[in-house]
Amino acid sequence: MRVLRLERPDPTRLIEEKIKVAQELYDVWGEGLLEDEEIPPLLERYKKAVEASNEAMESAGTFRECYVCTVQDKKGCCKIGLENECTVLILLLNLLLGVKFPEEREVPGRCFFVGPLGCKIFARPMLCRDYFCVRHYEKVPEEEMRKVTRVLNEELTLLYQITRLLRHRLESWTGDFLMELDLTGYGV
Repeated sequence: MRVLRLERPDPTRLIEEKIKVAQELYDVWGEGLLEDEEIPPLLERYKKAVEASNEAMESAGTFRECYVCTVQDKKGCCKIGLENECTVLILLLNLLLGVKFPEEREVPGRCFFVGPLGCKIFARPMLCRDYFCVRHYEKVPEEEMRKVTRVLNEELTLLYQITRLLRHRLESWTGDFLMELDLTGYGV
C-alpha cells in the first residue's frame, strides 16, 4: 500500500516570485513612476503618514507589546506565510521608497520581512498595520487604541491611493494586462 504524503507549499517561493516581478517593473518603469507628476507628492505624504502611525503606535505601546509577545513569549503574529499579504504593488512601492528586500528569510518560522529588529519593509499591507490582537486590547488603554486607529486611517488611505495609481499607470503603459498585481495568498 502506498502512503501519500502531502507537502506544504513553501510560502517563500511565492514572495520571491512577487519580489522578482516588482523588481522587473521597477527596473523598467521605476524612473517614469518617480517622474510622474502625481506619484512623488503622494510618496511624501505616505512617508509622513507612516511616520505618524509609527509614532502613535510607539506612544500607545503597541510596538512594545508586539516585541514582548514575539521575543519574550515566543508567540507573535508575523508568522511564516504572512509575507504573502504583500502584493506586487506594495513591493513596488517599497522599491520606489528605496527599500532593499532581504535575500532570504532571516528569522526561521517568521514572515520573510522580519529581521532581528523587526519589519524590514516600509510600506506594509493593511493587515500588518491595522491588526490589533487581544493582547493589545488587554494591555493598551482604549483611548490610545482609538488614537492609533485614527492616525492609521491616513496611512492606509494613502496606501490604497498610491497602489491604485501605480496600477493605473502601469496598466496604461503596458496595455492593461497586469492582473496579478494585487495577488495575495499563502500557497504556491
